[in-house]
Amino acid sequence: MIPSRLSGWLLALPALVFTALLLAVPLGRTLAEGGVNLGVWRDPYFLGRLGWTLTQAGGTALLALLIGAPLAYLLSRADVPGKRLFLRLLLLPFVTPTLVAVLGLSALLGPRGWLTTLTGVDVSDTPALIILGNLFFNLPVMIRLAHGGFSRVPPHLIGAARTLGASGWQAALGVALPLALPGLAAGLVLVFLYSALSFGLPLALGGEQYATLEVEIYTLTALQLRLSEASALIAGQLLLTLVATWAYTGLTRGGTGVPAGGLPPARGSVRAGILGLGAVTLLVCFAPLVAVVARGLLGSAGPTLLYWQGILADPDTPLLLGNTLRFGAMALVGATLLGGLYALGAWLARSRVLDLISLLPLMVSPVSLAVGYLLAYPALAATLPMLIAAYTLLALPLVVRSVLPALRALPPRLFEAARTLGAGPLAAQRTVTLPLTLPALRGGAALALATVLGEFGATLVLTRPEWATLSVGLYDRLGRPGERNLGEACALATVLLLLSATAFTVLDGGEGEVT
Repeated sequence: MIPSRLSGWLLALPALVFTALLLAVPLGRTLAEGGVNLGVWRDPYFLGRLGWTLTQAGGTALLALLIGAPLAYLLSRADVPGKRLFLRLLLLPFVTPTLVAVLGLSALLGPRGWLTTLTGVDVSDTPALIILGNLFFNLPVMIRLAHGGFSRVPPHLIGAARTLGASGWQAALGVALPLALPGLAAGLVLVFLYSALSFGLPLALGGEQYATLEVEIYTLTALQLRLSEASALIAGQLLLTLVATWAYTGLTRGGTGVPAGGLPPARGSVRAGILGLGAVTLLVCFAPLVAVVARGLLGSAGPTLLYWQGILADPDTPLLLGNTLRFGAMALVGATLLGGLYALGAWLARSRVLDLISLLPLMVSPVSLAVGYLLAYPALAATLPMLIAAYTLLALPLVVRSVLPALRALPPRLFEAARTLGAGPLAAQRTVTLPLTLPALRGGAALALATVLGEFGATLVLTRPEWATLSVGLYDRLGRPGERNLGEACALATVLLLLSATAFTVLDGGEGEVT
């Protein structure tokens, strides 16, 4: 018998229970705590932090749309050498640890940054640095989602508009844009949410003047022990997140599509547009990474290995590296197992509710979760199982969102044919479903591991000194003055970047997508 929707819910049950214990219960406890102190939302100071959080997130989303949407449209309409490689490389900023981007931006645009010295323009005390950091992470998200939306537009419709006398941009705005609007809107929502929930960037680059709600939550929790006020801020933030997440699931429910081929080669203005917008994208998304590596190899007097010798001689470095690898591996096992079962269950159940639940860990900030753990499980807050569980929860949606589209793309007749030939339900899943979705599973696992290796927010709140990871060690060096500490921080950031990139490359099956 073909598996029913009930079977799907049963397969998703372990992940649902895990999500309830690690997400719903802590957030419920947070809401209960925050409800007694809603007066913080009448405080002009916190309203100002809310206003700045929404402003910088909205500005980032608008810039990402203005750059990413035209580039995605041009890429979807023409055959460009290296296009697939370019879209794959855009995953690298997504899996880059936050503090690596912080160091890269500081090396370029900080008070003593290379571009600051060259141009004489110092933007380190302006919000521009935070918005550029948000673009570093989120411009690729916009490009990939917008490309998926434009790729679903049948080429013959645009051709028909051109035949009727419309110019290239008139066809784009009048035909392609309305049909691709769900993908663009989904990208806009996701970029806005990621920017609003960002923690490491405003913490390291914003200072007190440009602190966001996330930074305020961390300050109230970890530094001032004002948990009720922090909980009230989280409650308001959660309401915005839930509404946006529901909208996102509706916008992306149709999945992504890529034309089978036959695109014309890029010519004239199309080629110029791709080259121009592509150059801007590469500058925003990869210049900080190059700057980090270069800064770790260059001192004020020229090339040097002094910074690398410093981190190699530091007795804490093996501990930081070992903890990072150990915690990442444990979280990967849990996230892959739970995420794979959940994706299979959501596919069989065909439920939008399961779609929404799978996204919630991705939309709730690690800092907010850590605060919820302190409130809901005070006896477990400083234990290793809690830290690993937090890592697993953060990695879980990346596996689900990679595997689920691959499952939905499977032709139903394949499973039915296997059953007709005598295979049982489990045998059919093992011999048909698993081989066809394995590349997506590997891709999701790669994204999950690379992201967990550089996780910072939950680690900063829940960790103990003996559990310090590379991210914590990097943040510690950032807090120390002096050129040598900055150089060693860049060398350590290079190690973290290479570790994340290597983990992603080794595990990635080359076919996974996150939607």
